[in-house]
Amino acid sequence: MAGSAQDVRNIALVGHANTGKTALVDALALRTKVVTRRGDSSDGTSISNTEPEEKERKHTLCAHVLGFPLPNAHLNLIDTPGHPDFMAEAVGCMQVVETAIVCISATSGVTFHDRRLWAEGKKAGLARAIVVTHLDAENTDFDELLIQMNEVFGDKVVPITYPDQSGPGFSAVHDVLKGEGPNAATHREALEERVAEADDEMLEAYLESGTISDEQLESHFTSAIVQNKLVPLFVVGPKSDIGLDQLIHGIESLLPSPAGYGPRNAAEPDSDSYGQLVETTEDGPFAGKVFRVIVDPYVGRISYLRCFRGSLSAEEGFLNVRTGKHEKVGGLLGMKGGEKEPLQKVSAGDLFAVAKLETLGLGDTVTADATPLKFPRATFPPPPFSLAVTPKTRGDEQKINEGLEKLAAEDPTFFVERHPVTSELIVSGQSPLHLEVQLARLLRRYGVSTENHKPTIPYRETVIGRSDGHHRHKKQSGGRGQFAEVFLRVAPRESESGFEFIDSVVGGSIPRQFIPEVEKGVRKFMEKGGLAGCPVVDCSAELYDGKFHDVDSDQISFQLAGERAFLDGFLKSKPVLLEPIMDVEIQVPERFTGDVAGSLSTLRGRMAGMEIEEGIQTIRATVPLKEMQDYATQLRSMTAGEGSFTMQPAGYEQLPSNLQQEIVAAFKKAQESH
Repeated sequence: MAGSAQDVRNIALVGHANTGKTALVDALALRTKVVTRRGDSSDGTSISNTEPEEKERKHTLCAHVLGFPLPNAHLNLIDTPGHPDFMAEAVGCMQVVETAIVCISATSGVTFHDRRLWAEGKKAGLARAIVVTHLDAENTDFDELLIQMNEVFGDKVVPITYPDQSGPGFSAVHDVLKGEGPNAATHREALEERVAEADDEMLEAYLESGTISDEQLESHFTSAIVQNKLVPLFVVGPKSDIGLDQLIHGIESLLPSPAGYGPRNAAEPDSDSYGQLVETTEDGPFAGKVFRVIVDPYVGRISYLRCFRGSLSAEEGFLNVRTGKHEKVGGLLGMKGGEKEPLQKVSAGDLFAVAKLETLGLGDTVTADATPLKFPRATFPPPPFSLAVTPKTRGDEQKINEGLEKLAAEDPTFFVERHPVTSELIVSGQSPLHLEVQLARLLRRYGVSTENHKPTIPYRETVIGRSDGHHRHKKQSGGRGQFAEVFLRVAPRESESGFEFIDSVVGGSIPRQFIPEVEKGVRKFMEKGGLAGCPVVDCSAELYDGKFHDVDSDQISFQLAGERAFLDGFLKSKPVLLEPIMDVEIQVPERFTGDVAGSLSTLRGRMAGMEIEEGIQTIRATVPLKEMQDYATQLRSMTAGEGSFTMQPAGYEQLPSNLQQEIVAAFKKAQESH
């Protein structure tokens, strides 16, 4: 690893799909001599796209941590997926780097996904830079692209390098700091103005003289980037190495090191007040954070960490602050290219890996035993798309649970649960593609083939009217018989108020020991319902009369009578189905606002509000869960793949009568077929 935190550059490479991120990684690998042959994702030889699913789809699907020796620094580069469905990988990795480099293709310009990644970089407090690719394509125009970036990201975006020309004739870049090319003076002036804004004294001097010296520019350049006064832009042709050396020099000399970036926020282990400052220094006690977890069926769990403070040797261990337990490390791994190599020690600023620590989880903070603290965890959107899954082979029930749990440990936006009402095994993710990739991994890694379908909607049943229910249970088959008679009243209650059993029996018409048995019978009915096999909620049962027999009455008799009396009253009390309603938040480019808002009415949705910020339109609505089951596909179609949404449970509402009739009829048909 590098000699000190001053000599490290930690960078997350982010951007939309097909912008050339992985091609840039392969170019850097060849240029820094960690490989002898240029890799290419199209033929499966890329240094970055190593997962079988990535080679098959020719796209990055998970974050890859790579290490490159630069002439005067060590570069830790994290190549992140460009597909919006796998954005969580980029968000998580942004927590442990100093700089996010946004890769933008000259053919597509600034996309909606670029805006979202930009916002996440801002939220993480990162320095940001831009790399422009594909300027050798037809119909590209660098000047127009720069205008667009200034409109979207602000006029702090200033070229450090710019192309000799746009289009197929693109063959070289001009270096602004060296005064190269016809536009160097214009871009230099913009650079000086942005850098001057990072220091009050220099700004005052700049306003007086109208210029700053090379020395002043150099000494304040990185500070301007860290303060987000300046976003340096580099032009690169990854497959032809155009502009690559200038980018490498810029990474070394302009982008912040961990030491130059400044302290990180932390909190006491039992607090959520992140006001503690952790300086990037090798002198303090060790503190680090887990930002990536891979669970390999053969190698075991590999955890990637960032050392924020202090140092850690291969023989030492650390405290897992979440569990409160000391972990023995047993070895440290650094990155050379895409390969891991043993390390004796890591220091503040380093990214590294440890193997076979099964209790380490994504986002965990690890520290020296005597000085626990915790770093903020990244926040991820709840997964909006779900499938019910079953193993194709009956003997794979245990394997499917274990495999899915290990996959969920890697991905904070992939959830697995056994639904408490329907008992279905539910997997949830960002989209059909996201779940398709995860189920492919389940088959490849753990040998479990699956079948899937839409999850059963967890409807509920209730009543909106009042009525009396009655049942007389009498059974005589020789010897002692069974007898119980129950009279009760069924009535609705407020939404989400639950069930209430009221004992109004007087005069001993039902002995006291049998009254709890009536309630048991009622509750048994409520579990299975009387319309469509759904749980009954938000109603009351008032037991007010009954009869018993000295010999034939028993607990079972009153349970059966209670269950059937409640069924009688339930069916006479205007029973209805309740459906789950979701609070939905949709984010789309502004130009799709009308289409998306209009489509919600066809989904029985109700608008709750809209707001726009930095070109991102947020639409809030309440929509029935049933209508949202295919919404990921619908939204993608409406917005050319640029829209996204999240949803949270908002409660239950009465299902329209025509839909209720369909569901009840389908349930009865299914019952008859059995």
